[in-house]
Parts: sequence; C-alpha cells; structure tokens
Amino acid sequence: MTREEALRILNGEKPVEKPRRPAVQREHHLQTACVQWARLQFPKLTIFAIPNGAWCGYKQGRKLVAEGLLKGVPDIFVALARKNYHGLFIEMKAGKKGVVREEQTEMLTKLRQEGYCCAVCRTFEQFQQIIIEYMS
Repeated sequence: MTREEALRILNGEKPVEKPRRPAVQREHHLQTACVQWARLQFPKLTIFAIPNGAWCGYKQGRKLVAEGLLKGVPDIFVALARKNYHGLFIEMKAGKKGVVREEQTEMLTKLRQEGYCCAVCRTFEQFQQIIIEYMS
C-alpha cells in the first residue's frame, strides 16, 4: 500500500481500484500456457496460433486482408486428422465474460460443416480436456 492509498483510507475515502488486466492480455496468457502444455504433452503435435486478433495499423491491416486474412478464424489449429476430422480449431476466450462474436460463430459452423472439429475454450483445464479427448 502506498502512502497516498493509506491517507485516502484514513480520510474515509474508498481505495482506488486497480484497473483490471484487459481481456486480450488474459486471453494471451491463457493461450500461451495452453500451447506450451500441448507441446510438452505431445511433442510431435503440430499446433499453432492464427494471429487474427493482433493489433496493427490501418495500412498493415489492409495488407493482411489482401493476403487472405479472414474475420472469425479461430485462434489455434491442431494439424492432425483424428476421429473422422481433418483437424482441430480452438477459439480461446478468457473466462466467462469472453464473448464469441457473430463472425466467429459463423466461421466455427462453416469449419464444422467442412469436417473439422471445433471448440471454444475458456480455461486451461478445459483446453487440456479438449486436447486429450481429441488425441485419444
């Protein structure tokens, strides 16, 4: 506690709440931990991120769209055919408040129709369950 925070409390003021970490950072840390775990558990597994949510300027954004960037593509892809699926797409969302946007829902539906397994993952444990089930 800083001196300023202590004085506020002594004066009967409410303590200033620290800003919460943006959902993007929470999702980043969750995704990082999940991919690292998968690579440790299944060293030969080809798992990679699809950085659709990366922040960039207008000019770079237009360049990426021209190169084929699509809205709604899930965050992670496991390039391994299993259980009559061509591969596994995973959309990462941080906690219960992470909202799956309309274009993401539409893309997940389209990918399922094309023969891919798709999942939305909100926790590390859920990610582990999804990967273990897909790999078995």
